[in-house]
Amino acid sequence: MNCLSLKAFLTLFLFLVSLNASITWANEASTGEKTEYVAEKGPHGGRLLNQENVSLELVLFSQGMPPHFRAYIYQNDKPVLPRDTKLTVALTRFNQNKDLITFAPNDGFLQSNQAIPEPHSFDVVVTLTLAGKTYQWNYPSYEGRVKLFPSTLTAADIQTETAQEQTIKTQLKVVGKIVPNRDTMAPIYPRYAGIIKTMNKILGEEVIKGEPLVTIESNESLQNYTINAPITGTIVQKYATNGEMAQGTKPIYDVANLNDVWADFTLYRKEASLVKKGMTVRVTGDEGKPDSTSTIFYISPLGIEDSQTTLARAVLSNTPRLWLPGMYVNGAIIIKERTVPVAVRLSAIQRMGEQEVVFVQQGNFFEATPVTLGQQDNQWAEVLLGLRAGQKYVTKNSFFIKAELGKEGASHDD
Repeated sequence: MNCLSLKAFLTLFLFLVSLNASITWANEASTGEKTEYVAEKGPHGGRLLNQENVSLELVLFSQGMPPHFRAYIYQNDKPVLPRDTKLTVALTRFNQNKDLITFAPNDGFLQSNQAIPEPHSFDVVVTLTLAGKTYQWNYPSYEGRVKLFPSTLTAADIQTETAQEQTIKTQLKVVGKIVPNRDTMAPIYPRYAGIIKTMNKILGEEVIKGEPLVTIESNESLQNYTINAPITGTIVQKYATNGEMAQGTKPIYDVANLNDVWADFTLYRKEASLVKKGMTVRVTGDEGKPDSTSTIFYISPLGIEDSQTTLARAVLSNTPRLWLPGMYVNGAIIIKERTVPVAVRLSAIQRMGEQEVVFVQQGNFFEATPVTLGQQDNQWAEVLLGLRAGQKYVTKNSFFIKAELGKEGASHDD
């Protein structure tokens, strides 16, 4: 084990020790004082509530249907006809939303008129009216909920944000290549054919506008003449040597101003119609750096027959000279933008069982909250159901909370 992996292991170990010491599970009251709730089970596997000579078994039933409550009522250990009772269940969820659940008689039991959506984590108040008398039970039924003290959050570097409106950007991933900006290049041609006497610059050397580049002896006049740099830039090509015959049809140097360069991207047939001039493109190297943002300013009106592709081009500022002509790059072209009411960072999303969840925070408590996701980009995911704007959720290191939940277990209280 190298030093880096050993350090990571020790950090994780110390975090889990501190988390284990400071975590209080879902059966903990909001005061922080631990209260043990030992739920008695009824014959149908649900929670059995007793008061005087009346018993009520409440089952969360989901076989072949969305989750509903079923209630079985007994008096003096004998079943009570559902039509002779009135039952309501009030649920207070982690975000303080309240659901009032009503019931209707079914075949030997009462069934809730409303489905019970995830998460099945709430404070429960059961109110039963039987023979003119009212019975009431209160209890917590939590799942996926933990209490973390501020010291633990700091040790684990658990960070939160507030869910709010975001702009989701649909991106087209493309590949391309850095090339010199042809609009800021100057090929150096001889005015008259002749023998090259001196070449003053080497490949890669910087030149200043007006600086002498090459001296040639003219074949016509047998006089020497000098060619000066037409622009300030870099020698990017050298085509000749001293003593060589200079011809008017062949360049001697190419000088390029590399303060900006072109990023030329390949567009395949099915993609070409999606890209328009003016679209924003993020350009990155293979390792994610360099990283620059620009706009598409040119799309070739012609296709390349052999590859069935066309070209899109962006200009990149290159003052630090990080973009080297010849480098292959990645591009992400934003082809569509849409503002959504609620979105979360991708780093916040964890998978528990068959559900995607985020960990919502209220005070020192965190609860795994199932979410239905919509459109996504490389940073954000739209939330269609499960989270409201204004709620705080964990954006960094949420997997630590998931790991502790998986270790300890937090199940439905049926």
